[in-house]
Amino acid sequence: MYLSNRAEILEEDARIFAHCVTQCELHHHDAHECLWVVKGRIRVQVLDDVIMLKEGELLFINKGLPHATQTLDDDNLVICLQHEFEQVSVATLMFDDWNLVQKGLANEIKELLSHLWWESHHRAEHWQMAQKVYLSKLTLILARYFPQAEQLQPESIESAVLIHDLLSQITSRYREHLSLSLLATEKGMTEAYLSRYFKAKVGETFLRYLTLYRLEKSLTDLAQKGQKSVSDIAFDHGFPSVKAFNTAFRREYNCTPTEFRLTRQNVNLVQFGEAYAGVDLGVLKQKILPWLNKQYLYL
Repeated sequence: MYLSNRAEILEEDARIFAHCVTQCELHHHDAHECLWVVKGRIRVQVLDDVIMLKEGELLFINKGLPHATQTLDDDNLVICLQHEFEQVSVATLMFDDWNLVQKGLANEIKELLSHLWWESHHRAEHWQMAQKVYLSKLTLILARYFPQAEQLQPESIESAVLIHDLLSQITSRYREHLSLSLLATEKGMTEAYLSRYFKAKVGETFLRYLTLYRLEKSLTDLAQKGQKSVSDIAFDHGFPSVKAFNTAFRREYNCTPTEFRLTRQNVNLVQFGEAYAGVDLGVLKQKILPWLNKQYLYL
């Protein structure tokens, strides 16, 4: 839990790395963090706000803020930059809430992140000097065009712990007969209050979020042809009946689980449970190549 964790001490001036997010529990850093979803979708909790990030979107997290990440697509790819950014305190904004000026700068930010990763990965001559140049440009963009973060309030930490616990309950117990009424009883709260709180923070009702999570986790089993029957998959992922599974699946994906299975080949999907998984460097380079200014590449 965040309250018992010590802040991470970064040994380098900046850390930039690519990873596949599975699940990383509530934590914080002594550095600002920038996330760029290069492929797929992830869920990010910052304090008690829950943000769904899809491919191409960016998110800045101010240093010291408790946050957690979790996959929404097993096949995701995220570039993460951790850096002090002196005299900068960045507010966490959903990408959809960026103004026109900020969105106009998104491509330049992606170019800077691509070059930062490239320099860190290849470490050609003068790579540290090049990193300082790119970091300075990014620092100026953040300081000049992005709003300052508000002061962290104690009640925000308490709320962050509550929403993180609710989401963790879904993650660990989604296979069970789980309900908001049950969680409300366990926490000594009213169901009505917890329902309003969850909808306000996540943007979905508890039941819909639980159903979507069950469906997304079922895709892993469905992609492995011949391993499990559709009925076994339905019950293994918390659905009360095959009919309920089929109905929910068709509503979200416009096909039945069986039809979905027929269109899929056996694929290697990330196993849930580790914070980060390995990255296919070929895929990563293919994704960031359009953002690299060839004039400044040095090998």
